[in-house]
Amino acid sequence: MVCEVRTTSNGETPGDGGMSAAAREEAAVAEAPADPIDALDSSSAGGLVIRGSVFRGASYAAGVSLSVLSAALMIRHLGVTDWGRYVTVSSLIAVATGLSEAGTSNVGIREYATLDGGVRNRLLRNLLGIRLVLTLFGVAAATVFAAAAGYPAVVVLGTLLAGVGLVLAVAQQVASIPLIGTLRFGWVSLLDFVRQAAVVAGVVALVAAGAGLLPFFAVPIPVGVLVLALTIALLRKVAPVVPLFERAEWRRILKLTVVYAVASAVGTIYVSVTVIVTSLVGTAQETGYYGASFRIFTVVGLIPLLLVGAAFPVLARAARDDRDRLHYALGRVWEMALILGVWIGLMLAAAAPFAIRVVAGKGFEPAVPVLRIQAGAIVGGFLAVSLAYVLLSVHRHAALLVANSIALGGSLLLTFLLVPSYGAKGAAVATVVGEFGLAAAYLVGVVRAGLRVPWRGLPAIALGVAALSAIGVLTGLDGLPLALVAAVLYPAVLLALRAVPPEVFDALGWRSFGPRPR
Repeated sequence: MVCEVRTTSNGETPGDGGMSAAAREEAAVAEAPADPIDALDSSSAGGLVIRGSVFRGASYAAGVSLSVLSAALMIRHLGVTDWGRYVTVSSLIAVATGLSEAGTSNVGIREYATLDGGVRNRLLRNLLGIRLVLTLFGVAAATVFAAAAGYPAVVVLGTLLAGVGLVLAVAQQVASIPLIGTLRFGWVSLLDFVRQAAVVAGVVALVAAGAGLLPFFAVPIPVGVLVLALTIALLRKVAPVVPLFERAEWRRILKLTVVYAVASAVGTIYVSVTVIVTSLVGTAQETGYYGASFRIFTVVGLIPLLLVGAAFPVLARAARDDRDRLHYALGRVWEMALILGVWIGLMLAAAAPFAIRVVAGKGFEPAVPVLRIQAGAIVGGFLAVSLAYVLLSVHRHAALLVANSIALGGSLLLTFLLVPSYGAKGAAVATVVGEFGLAAAYLVGVVRAGLRVPWRGLPAIALGVAALSAIGVLTGLDGLPLALVAAVLYPAVLLALRAVPPEVFDALGWRSFGPRPR
């Protein structure tokens, strides 16, 4: 039987309330579910970014605390030899991770934020295919290397087990791109925390059971399955988490990432190169002092990537559609990067004695001034990251590569020149100069792209730094007490001078505390 639909002379269908075909189409569009990527174009995007930064920062802080707990348990349980083997496997997997990432994550977020509908999902699925293939090759290479290097069987098998966990983690990382691209940072933060908590739970269970070394390498496997399953459940109506292997699309994606991949590799190397050079031209003792400071610096140095990175999808969307909005977003991101960078740098410098004592223990007191010097690099790091995401948003990959190469060369040269005479302090100075040099090079690239950054908050920031310095000198406070004063006094000065962007207060529901919008 054929069901016939009759229409009237004016295109109306009986029983639809006299609605025309055009009206029905408009109603269907209105009733269709909104594209989640539209959040990037909404007036609430800024608030989502600010709250997302808070969520990610809190999640990271909780994760670091859990990581310290699990590491302390494992070190005491495994002993020096097995702990060394565990770190060896972790390093091999870290290399495999870096090679398989190849700059694709940030490019994937940018493209996801600027593409539409089916094209966007196709990109995501092919990106997942690329990452899985590259990761499998990386894991295979790491396992073969472990065997060829003559490592014990537990290390070789442990590399393979940890590699399986890495494959699951990579799948989850790519699958979570839609969450980041649609500013759902609450879920991203929760998933990160669930991963860290599940790892700690696994470590605690193995320690309580008196397990040997090998089972610890397998902990990421069930954790990866859990977090990936949760991610897929969140995305079942947003994006399919199934890899594609389309050769033409792979070529297009890899063409997008090749220059940025090299820039990312250079950027990763330059931060760590000071440790290697210090070990070559300095004494073992100075290398140890610098290593203790560097371990703390790298943990704190990830904060700008999390906080500023929350704005990346909005920056990418604005770069595609609205130059004025890009200027506005850049200005606010830059202002907050400067404010937060100085704030965290001050607290780290003040808390240096406490931090070194907790992380390294007695005998590492000479590392305190080293960490205080490196605290300055946190400011440069915040500024560099804020500008790097802008350059990536406007597809200035070559500018990123040139800037990172300059930073690498400068760090190498300064470390070689300063360490023989000034030891670990010289290496710390090289790090600070490298970070600010990188920020300056990025700033040149941003200006050449026709963009600009505001400097109006500098007087208030300078006054906040001066006030804290005066209190430290006059009262003799140091260590954790001075850090607590810094945590309160510096933002109090900025609030009194109305130097904090009003959008921050609006996003957090603190409108009565903020200034009127400028």
